[in-house]
Amino acid sequence: MLDIYDYVVGWAVYIACGTLCYMIFYRFTGMLSFKPLANTLRAILLALMFTPWYVSPGSDLLAPALIVVLLDMVTVGGTSFVRALVPLSMSVAAAVFFALLMRLFKRMLRYFFQKSDAKPG
Repeated sequence: MLDIYDYVVGWAVYIACGTLCYMIFYRFTGMLSFKPLANTLRAILLALMFTPWYVSPGSDLLAPALIVVLLDMVTVGGTSFVRALVPLSMSVAAAVFFALLMRLFKRMLRYFFQKSDAKPG
């Protein structure tokens, strides 16, 4: 049986490897010329990789929600995977919304500062 230190080390390794994978993905999506698509894809990857959820209904241990969904589909079957799919889909939707909102916010800031930099007369 794993103790709490093994659990923390497992999460640390997962976060470190996930961060490395995200940095590689970030470089590859940097080649896309349409930046809103690149930022949206980056946000989706972050949400899919780093959204935690409970391993079982009575447990205090967390695991990545994508892994919980896949393991529940394979082992338990039925509709039990929905318990982790709901927060995962909500985090993906929030990430897409936030990525598009940031694009709008940047555009508004650029418009505001271009207007204030214009010389009168």
